[in-house]
Amino acid sequence: MSRRALSDTAYSSFAVYIEYLFGLIASILTARALLPNDMGVYSLLIWLVANGVIVANAGITLGAIKFIAELRGAGHEDDTARLVRRLRGMQRTMLAIVVVALALVFLCFHGHLAPGVPPWTFALLLGSVALRAPYMFNIAVLKGRQDFKSTAVVAGLGAGTNLAMIALLWSGKVVPATLPAFVVVYALSSLVFFIVSHRRAMRFPEGAHGDGALPPELEARIRHHLRVAGLTTVLGALGTSEIELLALNVLSDSAHAGLFKVANALAGGVALLVPGVLSAQLLPMMARAHGSGGGEAARRFVAMTVWLWILGAPLIAAGSVFADHAVGLLYGPAYADAAPVLVALLVARTALVLGQGATAYLLSADRQTALMRLTLVFTVLRVVGVFGATWAWGLPGAVSATVVLSLLATLATGRLAMRDAATSLPWARLLRIAAAAAVPAAVCIPLAQRLGPLTGLLAGTAVFALLYPICAWWFRCLSDEDAGYLRALAARWRARRGAA
Repeated sequence: MSRRALSDTAYSSFAVYIEYLFGLIASILTARALLPNDMGVYSLLIWLVANGVIVANAGITLGAIKFIAELRGAGHEDDTARLVRRLRGMQRTMLAIVVVALALVFLCFHGHLAPGVPPWTFALLLGSVALRAPYMFNIAVLKGRQDFKSTAVVAGLGAGTNLAMIALLWSGKVVPATLPAFVVVYALSSLVFFIVSHRRAMRFPEGAHGDGALPPELEARIRHHLRVAGLTTVLGALGTSEIELLALNVLSDSAHAGLFKVANALAGGVALLVPGVLSAQLLPMMARAHGSGGGEAARRFVAMTVWLWILGAPLIAAGSVFADHAVGLLYGPAYADAAPVLVALLVARTALVLGQGATAYLLSADRQTALMRLTLVFTVLRVVGVFGATWAWGLPGAVSATVVLSLLATLATGRLAMRDAATSLPWARLLRIAAAAAVPAAVCIPLAQRLGPLTGLLAGTAVFALLYPICAWWFRCLSDEDAGYLRALAARWRARRGAA
């Protein structure tokens, strides 16, 4: 592995860890302050903002990552500047449409979505959409240029500032920790993310080479990507986002939405903190691999999927044992009913992360149309399934529908990628990885029954840290290439210690 690749991995890992770890801590403090009922309403409002950002950037941010990486790999820097300038203009047009649409939604339905919430908070939410959409585009430009150092800077400053404001509000020393106060903090953090990301992205000027037309072949590919990937992104957001919050608030109870939110935040945060370190780099990595040819993209798809499972399997195993401890320690007794929800959502969120390798492969292979069809099918199934199950069974129904459809969507996406790549996954090896994770989980069951929340989690972490690598080695979960690379790293580390 080259020095540049190691550096990119380090910065990308830092950005992912900081943004999601700080975000998870912030969500914990918010949940403790608002309690389940208000947490359910607040989560629905933020969900609406997040989906507005996704629609405003529909296909545009993915196009920026894909085509910037591809053009830079081919040495066409002038075309890169033209591409960024064009995509930024399109994004601003879409953003204006989304802000107007959301304003109408808030104006007509605010009494049903957030009863008792002051109207001025909706203006702040609209401002947050207008700031977070260009922030996400700036991050896409930086990722396409593989400037992962800048993404780490943005994540560190933005997430750190947001967490500091949340902690100050939670303490109650400045103003009461109410729902509108948390909306103010969200708007301020949106401003910080935008300013920092804009300054980093503008280090690559668009004006010097931004005039002129793109090559006709590239122009046609961009139009196709934006047309297909845009719809895919919007449908995928609807299919993979927390649509359960809307269903639970409307058809069940806002307290149930609050329970779902805290469990999903913990499950999603943990899934993205561990296997998500790799998934953050998949699309630019796959785009460059396709450019090099020789079946490199297919090999990377298989290798990355296996490693995502190596990192994800122990999360499910540990969560099945220590969910009660984690919820009790982090959120308090008011959220005790969220523990079984956490176990189920760990399965669902880990499955979604596993499917990102296949999604990145299909996007880099210009298979957006096939991916769009698949996304459309599962979006319809998800909306119908979640709303139908919530109407029939409330919170348990919403959770069950989420798990089943997440697993089916990942399997279908993986099958499509394997067929296109003319390859297959090493299923026996994946089963051995699951067995390696089950062994420390079984050992931890007596510890979970006898120890308190903090001591139980600490003991469980120690057991998994010790036993899982041993079991993974014993069950031959690593390929010969992976094992050789780890041996070389260990030998290098011993040599450095000896020299010291």
